[in-house]
Amino acid sequence: MPTRYRLVPEGENVDIDLALLRRALPSIIIFDEESGHVYATLDSQESEDSFTQILIDRELDRLFFLTYVRLRAEMCRRTVTASLKIRYRIQGSLSTRVHPQIWSDQITLQLRLWALAADINDGYSKVLLLYQIIELSYPDTHDKSSYPPYENSRRAPHPRTEAKLLRHLIAHAGDAKKETSAYLQFLGLPPVLSNLVHPNWVEKITERIEIVERQAREVLQSAL
Repeated sequence: MPTRYRLVPEGENVDIDLALLRRALPSIIIFDEESGHVYATLDSQESEDSFTQILIDRELDRLFFLTYVRLRAEMCRRTVTASLKIRYRIQGSLSTRVHPQIWSDQITLQLRLWALAADINDGYSKVLLLYQIIELSYPDTHDKSSYPPYENSRRAPHPRTEAKLLRHLIAHAGDAKKETSAYLQFLGLPPVLSNLVHPNWVEKITERIEIVERQAREVLQSAL
């Protein structure tokens, strides 16, 4: 029994090549156009099956990561179709090399975290979400090959180690341990975590957030 969704873009139109979109998604999702709108239909065990929302949402999270084209899937119910308020729209294009994803629980969660982080303006919250993407692929934070130790405060840490240390600075309070203390020295800050009273704390942390975002992006790109 089919469950149908309308794909709602951030602008007036779905700004992506539908032929490439069909190529990038599994054959169980059927696309059609009607009255200027794009619809996706999935076979399901019952009408308006909520499980299919998970399947379509993870594909759209992947699409957003690859193209920055934001689409929302609204289930076409017999009585009413809900609408969602969108914050912004960024155009992008889908590569011809993109094919259907081999899904796992991990990549599904990582793409959801990326989509959530993209909508957050608060830099500290963004770091927490983006670092979780990294940690899901590199869960042993004490593994020296995944997170090379940081000892020399005269130079920047390995990017993945720096992402971990930035997360420590934001997520914890109190005195910093040896490695984190060396990183704070590198930033020119005292060895205290979550030190919002220091006049340069926000500036120093904020200017390093792009490092966490870049590492999270690399993790996702390697999995797609």
